[in-house]
Amino acid sequence: MSYPRNDSAHPSVNAGIDSDDFPTAWGTFAVTSKMILALPPGSRAATFDISAAYRLAPIVPWQQNAVCLCWRGKIYVDRAVMFGLRSSAGVFGSVADLLAALYEAWGFYPICKWVDDFLVIQRPGQSWTEAEFVELTARFGVPWATKKTRALATRQQYLGYVWDLAAKTVSLPPTKLGENKALLASWLVPKAKFSARDAARLHGKLVHLSSIYPLIRPFLRSISAFANGFRSARAHLHVPAALLHDLREIVSLLAILPSELPLADPTPWDVSWWGDASTSFGIGVCVGRFWNVWQWAPDFRVGPKTAHDIGWAEAAAVELGLLMALHHGVLDTRPVERSRILVRSDNMPVVAVLRSGRSRSGPTNSVLKRIYRTCAESAITLHAVHVASRDNVTDALSRGDIAAFLTNFTSASERSSMALPADYTDKLRLWSPP
Repeated sequence: MSYPRNDSAHPSVNAGIDSDDFPTAWGTFAVTSKMILALPPGSRAATFDISAAYRLAPIVPWQQNAVCLCWRGKIYVDRAVMFGLRSSAGVFGSVADLLAALYEAWGFYPICKWVDDFLVIQRPGQSWTEAEFVELTARFGVPWATKKTRALATRQQYLGYVWDLAAKTVSLPPTKLGENKALLASWLVPKAKFSARDAARLHGKLVHLSSIYPLIRPFLRSISAFANGFRSARAHLHVPAALLHDLREIVSLLAILPSELPLADPTPWDVSWWGDASTSFGIGVCVGRFWNVWQWAPDFRVGPKTAHDIGWAEAAAVELGLLMALHHGVLDTRPVERSRILVRSDNMPVVAVLRSGRSRSGPTNSVLKRIYRTCAESAITLHAVHVASRDNVTDALSRGDIAAFLTNFTSASERSSMALPADYTDKLRLWSPP
């Protein structure tokens, strides 16, 4: 449907279709997570599958000429939509949207769907059966694949994940997780070569995995770039160094992360975390009511044309803030689903590297690696946002104006007792009043 590509003289079928013209509702990972988090105790779920979903949707006769096949002197007309056609998901989606609306009007709700897969919740007090769900629309021709129906349960598989409605957790089936880890290991074999198809498969697996493990998302850009960089479908290429680095980071994180994780609320948890660094004085951090400030060691230099630039210093401020939050148990009171933690910084580059997982600076990458490992061990992710320097309450701290900070930010009532980590003992020293 997409060939030939970029040929104005012979445009492909898909070249003339805008998928935005065929909208449909999708029961994505985020939508499903939000739905399950809101369910009352005692809820159960079942899944249902429609047989040969796309092939149920006919193509109007005056458009069938666009999907003809010529083979050995004969022309074959395909009369139903197929995989690969840009409009297929939306065409069948209009039917699926109708079915979801009918079921919800009949009391079967909430419902999530992905193409032909339906996840249906039975709330406490409801007593419908799987057979009743199927019968409601089978009477007017919906061909439910009853052999694929998964019975009502508090743990249910949908979108390739296992959802626990009682514990509010999500995981990959153990066999799938093992297959992903084995696939990653095969890409780390020295001098191994891979095709565009191999790269696309790995990228798809990792994108799927990243819904459960958002910490690996920053490391997916290099595999996407590699997959899109092939000039020939028959080519087999060595793995670039940047991709090898990212795959090793993913493997390292997966070795730490638990197989089952709490569902995450997308709203970041605000613990009043601020951080800042200056080349002239040092680093200031405030998390909740705790604050601290460190000066650069006498023989240590931060700035342009040094091994440690301001980007490294700002990343170090984030790491010290993370360790401080864990040291004082600031995150212990958060609801288990609030695993995204809000971090404020007035340095746009450090916000960018926290989101991307890498920097051009070797020392900064070392800090990022420790941050990501600590987050994995603590089952949290950081949501970094940029604030203007004038709005950053730790700006005064990082410049050594401790009195101004304490005067203007009275909620910071206690200086942190956390010892300086070993990675910084040659670079920083604890500030002491003169």
